[in-house]
Amino acid sequence: MIFSNSYPTSEEERVLFFRSEMNYKHFSALSYKLENSDIENEILNNEYYQNRISRSMNYSNIEVSQWLKNSWNTEHVLYQNLNIIQNTNQSFSMQWAFPQAYYAVFGNIMAMYKTIGYTETSHAAVLKKYSSLMAENKLPESISICCGGIEGDFSFHNIEPPVNILNHLELDFENPSTIDNLICQFLKSTRVLRLKEKAPKMNFRTQNGGRRKRLNQEHWERVSNSIGATSIIDFLYRKRIKGNYQDIEIYNTPYFKGEAVINCLLHIVDRINLVNESYIAKSIGLDEFRLMVEHHLSRVNNEALSLRFEIVRMLYEVNS
Repeated sequence: MIFSNSYPTSEEERVLFFRSEMNYKHFSALSYKLENSDIENEILNNEYYQNRISRSMNYSNIEVSQWLKNSWNTEHVLYQNLNIIQNTNQSFSMQWAFPQAYYAVFGNIMAMYKTIGYTETSHAAVLKKYSSLMAENKLPESISICCGGIEGDFSFHNIEPPVNILNHLELDFENPSTIDNLICQFLKSTRVLRLKEKAPKMNFRTQNGGRRKRLNQEHWERVSNSIGATSIIDFLYRKRIKGNYQDIEIYNTPYFKGEAVINCLLHIVDRINLVNESYIAKSIGLDEFRLMVEHHLSRVNNEALSLRFEIVRMLYEVNS
């Protein structure tokens, strides 16, 4: 498939073009921001990483190893989808790339939780806990980007929506405001969806006992508190759903930049997993973590993990 930048004329094609561009620019903005941030020094200077991480009393090497294996294998499969696109120019594999990106991160987070002692296991609880760690400054600032609040009163953590951005699709890597605008944009839209999905499950009632159809500000604030802040992990979770059900048709259009998007996904997964794996190594010790890595690498050619482990090792030794 040859990617085309020509603007379509029919309404249906314009919608597909717009959705394709949104996917590309949202992930490009996030990938660029994470790739060009100083996450390594943010980890080293994080007080939680320095002094407060410890191994859980219920720590199980087998359980943590299993979660890491799931994460690393899924990350490896994501790389195989990149190879498919590069060799065939077909973007059909993107249907599974978004779920793979999410599960590569989710498994890594679960390994970190099991190591340190957090007990959350459901997707909603795991995501809510991760955003609370961000808000408590227990994770590096660069990945701790999230949105809270309700319609008309949204707030952002570690990022602010810029003013005077006229084109909400504008992406200029030499203009940080356009990058931040796109990230705030997808965080806000993800939060709106999460609030709307959660509200009916809260089962608000009228004085007569019927289901309440219209919620006031107090109701929405209760919904907001129940889901916690919306983070970049929530965004990956949202794309996991859309990738399987709602966005399938755009992957076979001439407008979708499949190779660029999947490269962005790989960068995002790598940066997030670097944080989790650094925390795991700090908690259980570098030698034990090294054995897990070497066991995986003896079976799978995972270059991303090999490179990431060298950074984890450096951070561990500098902090020791």
